[in-house]
Amino acid sequence: MPLWLAVAITVVIALPLGLWLKEFSLPLWIVFAVWAEYFAFGGTLKGARTLAPAFLTGAGVALAVQAFATLLIDLFGSAQLVVPGDVAILVAYFIGFCVFVWMMKFFQVLQGGSLAYFQGIALTLGSIFTGQGAAWVGHSTNSYALLIGAAIVAIVSCFAGILIGWINIWLNGAKEAAEPAPAAEAAATA
Repeated sequence: MPLWLAVAITVVIALPLGLWLKEFSLPLWIVFAVWAEYFAFGGTLKGARTLAPAFLTGAGVALAVQAFATLLIDLFGSAQLVVPGDVAILVAYFIGFCVFVWMMKFFQVLQGGSLAYFQGIALTLGSIFTGQGAAWVGHSTNSYALLIGAAIVAIVSCFAGILIGWINIWLNGAKEAAEPAPAAEAAATA
């Protein structure tokens, strides 16, 4: 099957998530971003084994950093430069991202999957700041529950994006990428 047809079919498979499920619809922009990232990781299940843990770790980092910001807002109120709570968010994000980016050097999957790690952070924060999580936690008003709901959206979207990428490759009839030849591997590291 040609790629143009496989992509069109895959898009039609994904659209019901945004069109029919209303408040439980997955944010298609996250699904489609992970789908594209699946191709950046080679469009193989081997690539997905780097993408998924790195993305999910990034989602956990975003959840932890935003929970820290929420805690600072709870402790110190809504001190602001421009909008309520922005001081707490700036402090939490500065400290949190210094720590979590520094920690990358200890984890091979985060080094090899840095694109997915940072995308997991960014897309989970996007879910948080656009209020995507409320439907997943029973429309709770608890700030921490809403963070968990947004993380659920990002995590489910990650797996949906990988699945859609795999379906696209399957429809296209592509095979797993061959392992690089030793000469090519040596040249790449030289």
